[in-house]
Amino acid sequence: MQLFSFLKKEFVKNVLTLITGSALSQVVIYGSILVLTRLFSTEIFGIYMLFSSATLILKPLATLQYEFAIVLPKEDTDAINLAGFSFIILVSYCLLLLLLIFFFNENIAAFFNITELANFIYLLPLSVFLFGSVSIFDYWNNRTNMFKNISKGVLAKSAVMSSSQVATGFSSFNSFGLIPGMLFGQFLQLLFLIKASAKSMVHLTKEVSYKRMFFLAKKYKDIPVFNTIINLTNNLSNELPVLLITKYFGLASSGIYGLAVKFTRAPVGIFQQSINLVFFNKASKIYNEEGNLNELVIKTTKHLLFISSFLFIPLFVISFYLDIIFGENWTDVGLYSRILIPWLFFAFLSNPITPLILILNKQKTMVVFDSFLLLFRFLALFLGYYFYNNIVISLVLFSGIGMLFNILIFVYLLKTSKEKKIAYT
Repeated sequence: MQLFSFLKKEFVKNVLTLITGSALSQVVIYGSILVLTRLFSTEIFGIYMLFSSATLILKPLATLQYEFAIVLPKEDTDAINLAGFSFIILVSYCLLLLLLIFFFNENIAAFFNITELANFIYLLPLSVFLFGSVSIFDYWNNRTNMFKNISKGVLAKSAVMSSSQVATGFSSFNSFGLIPGMLFGQFLQLLFLIKASAKSMVHLTKEVSYKRMFFLAKKYKDIPVFNTIINLTNNLSNELPVLLITKYFGLASSGIYGLAVKFTRAPVGIFQQSINLVFFNKASKIYNEEGNLNELVIKTTKHLLFISSFLFIPLFVISFYLDIIFGENWTDVGLYSRILIPWLFFAFLSNPITPLILILNKQKTMVVFDSFLLLFRFLALFLGYYFYNNIVISLVLFSGIGMLFNILIFVYLLKTSKEKKIAYT
């Protein structure tokens, strides 16, 4: 009966709606990985991870994170103006990015140590545009409580991406690798979200005006000023291992690390991202109604602890058998996975409640926090290479730093949730 009442709660039902699509999408992805690891080399996986990491690092600047603000206003007319403003920034940014790549292709590739992406670097603006557009529509559907649209979009992306990548692997275009399939999946996800969101957005388009856009841009100015830096440094610190492992230990090691991350973070991410979106929606409403945010944080944490036992124990056990699952070229994936699990456990507890940073306007503090996290993660990876030339030691230090900082972030957010103040004026 207690489990039944737990499942009936609105918060939990919304999370389960998102999890259903994410879980099915991960089943598709995991199924395809069993084939892809036998079709593509560790080096090709390394190139794919570099491209994905470059996209994630560039994305926070693409919209200046204004799509986060779509959930915050009370009026839908303000939300649609924020969505329009986010899209204008995204298009402008991607055009500028394409122009910079056109003139400084070799310099950019050398500076970011992504010379292996020479044949694909021109596709980065397209990937960033698709990623940013999907994010805008996701936050719109979050605001309108259309979590099924988000869930179905994720499933559509995974199905198209995985089938395209497998088809490429079996075809004469095998040398193209995994990147085209990823882009095709993103494109189909965006098309689905546009169609699914049209009904709730079209009747509001007449309310869109440049004057209102710029008024709201100024009102929520702390988001681009601070939250962009937060997400940029956070993404950079998360993707740093791919860049530095490629530089210090080679593409093959980067590919193995990438698969380890995909194995460990994918099932965790199903719940983490879903809970994050629902928490953002719920917390925004509670804050606007001057409710008890601390109570929501405590309840969410209890749910996360309950879910974690069903995630991390199986992940740890399965990690000992990954060489059988993925093939003999991937024997180190299990070891890397076990090193990362402690960090991912504490990230699982802290990340879903990070929307409080936006809601309570705590971006200034998090800029400092994330800057130190980036610095210490870099030192962890560098020292493991410089003193030991050992990727395992580098990853142990990296995971330890991540674990420590996630504990500190969680404690800070738990304490901050007790505060009562006006976030935006």
